[in-house]
Amino acid sequence: MDTRDTPPYSAPTTPEQSKTANFVAQSTASTPESISSATLNTTPHIPKNLTQDMVEADPRLKRLQQDLLVLTSFNDNSTIHWRPSWFQQEPFSSRVWTLHNPPHVVTEELPRRPATRQVMTRRMRRPGDRPPLYMRSQVQWERYCDMYGVPHDFLCEDQIRLLRLGLPRSRDGRLCEPLSYPLYPEPQPLNQGDYVLDVRNYGGLPPKFRSVDPEFGEYGECVVVLSDGSLRVEQRAGRCVARDQGAGRRWSYLPWTEAQEVSCRPMTLKLRLWNSVKVE
Repeated sequence: MDTRDTPPYSAPTTPEQSKTANFVAQSTASTPESISSATLNTTPHIPKNLTQDMVEADPRLKRLQQDLLVLTSFNDNSTIHWRPSWFQQEPFSSRVWTLHNPPHVVTEELPRRPATRQVMTRRMRRPGDRPPLYMRSQVQWERYCDMYGVPHDFLCEDQIRLLRLGLPRSRDGRLCEPLSYPLYPEPQPLNQGDYVLDVRNYGGLPPKFRSVDPEFGEYGECVVVLSDGSLRVEQRAGRCVARDQGAGRRWSYLPWTEAQEVSCRPMTLKLRLWNSVKVE
């Protein structure tokens, strides 16, 4: 497993259709069940003897775990638009922020096959690790947190324990490659507007969006990423379609928000049996 204490610059990860549409990693990881409490104003208490069963039974812990898994899937020094609800929102939500590790945390890469998408995670620093490149002291870390509205306890030891419980693992318990399809586009911070997703990226979306037709009707259809994360199919009529539709947005193997997860669920039909007959 590759450990990156001082990772290189991480470029935007908006995928190309040809690289995402036809590849599905073999892994036991799956999209989690819906999280009933989608908003955290403060982080919940993380028990010392935590298990994944305990996380699954607590919607607040599950929400926090998923937020951490999404953010830590990207490299140190990555530029991010989206902000978890437990980050300070104002006056920071109108601009991007830079993801960094506190001095006691190390970035490492999850297992992957050659030429597949890079997904990162975090662990606690160990003796022999290279010194950090960016946040070298607690003073620097606290200054960074104040600059970007990041909680001072972000990626503390308890949060590292929580997120590592949710990492994809093989049946023998070893870390494994996460699913590379479908992928979920990064939303704007809450209440900071939406954007039209570039048609070239539709191939990486969940199957329900495969039928979106840019040539349908007079104006064609498009996928809009709302600020709560949900994806919605709209007519292009009335939409000001910018040249860079979502350029530079990051893509995650997990939904960014509960609203996004719900909007990506397969459509279901409820059938009523009109000719049912009661048999005596």
